[in-house]
Amino acid sequence: MTCILVVDDSRTQAEEARFILESSDYAVEIAGSGEEALASLRGGGVDLVVSDIVMPGLTGYELCRRAKTEPALREIPIVLFTSLNDPLEVIRALECGADGFIVKGAPPDQLVHRVRTALENQKLRAHDDAGSSVNVHFLGRAFVIQSERRQILELLVSTFEDTVRKQQQLVDSQQQLRDANRELEAFSYSVAHDLGAPIRAIDRWMTALVEDCALDATGKQHAARVLDAASRMRNIIEDLLRLSRVVKADLRRIDFDFSAVARLVAANLIMFHPDHAVDLVVEPGTRCHGDRALIQVVLENLLGNAWKFTRKQPHPRIEVGAIRRDGPVVFFVRDNGAGFAMVHAHKLFLPFERLHSDAEFTGTGIGLTTARRVIERHGGRIWAEAVPERGATFYFTVP
Repeated sequence: MTCILVVDDSRTQAEEARFILESSDYAVEIAGSGEEALASLRGGGVDLVVSDIVMPGLTGYELCRRAKTEPALREIPIVLFTSLNDPLEVIRALECGADGFIVKGAPPDQLVHRVRTALENQKLRAHDDAGSSVNVHFLGRAFVIQSERRQILELLVSTFEDTVRKQQQLVDSQQQLRDANRELEAFSYSVAHDLGAPIRAIDRWMTALVEDCALDATGKQHAARVLDAASRMRNIIEDLLRLSRVVKADLRRIDFDFSAVARLVAANLIMFHPDHAVDLVVEPGTRCHGDRALIQVVLENLLGNAWKFTRKQPHPRIEVGAIRRDGPVVFFVRDNGAGFAMVHAHKLFLPFERLHSDAEFTGTGIGLTTARRVIERHGGRIWAEAVPERGATFYFTVP
């Protein structure tokens, strides 16, 4: 079995790499320092090294440099972890003779692919003749490179410079987008906050007008419409302010009882809607690793919608649970209510977009936008499936 030596002064990161590589049928040894790794290499039995760069004592660069100067170790491939925050990391790695790079935090399959590629290239080098061509393994295919070593290096460096430049442009664009979003969020909060006072004034003066003035039936009807419009505007403002708070709130991840939070939200809905009896099923023992308060906001919106859209159902039923397959756990809220046509699903999570009229079901169109922002802040995704008049199921992940 191929033996991989993982070198990292962080035991946690080393064990994570061990798990990934052993899952792909590699034997793995761990060294906590460059000195320990060099001793393991000299002891024999190692086919490839995956090493961190920044370590106390002997760095990854120096470990690579020393190994490449010893005839017995020279042909052992060495792959270095890099953050790519400093472009010089790759140049230094080339300088010391590294055989490959893997970006820290890359998906597990990329680490396995890079290890497999380095081993394949080692086999190809063993069969190279003394000519100018070089056999390489890239993206699962074998190539014969006719260029000389200096040409290959110049091409690599120029390609890397372009990659770094594009990455910096992407970073700059992302920062500009974050700045623009912060300005937009601040503006939305300011507008929503400033609109609150005049809306409250309209509500109070209109109520006083109804109570203190002898309005006829038509006048009272008009006043009721103004009060209803003011109430809807107040709800929109409250939802906008809530969305703003969700965006600004610090994300504090903990492991918590997802089922208990769902039952808490449902208990509040039962208290506020005693006339709407629902057959509620909450899967027990489901746990979640995320911000408990923000995930509760998601459940308040999803369960609140389920409660609302099953109002016309003679036997309303709502289920809350999780699906455990390969990958992250998928949480869901399912109901047998009004549902919607999937052709409109792309509008669900957009602000102020509603798939039902106020005459059917009241709402502001902000709740699902808020839920989406919370899930995106956790690095997850949210989506829905539905059939008109047969209900809807909302799914989301919290990786």
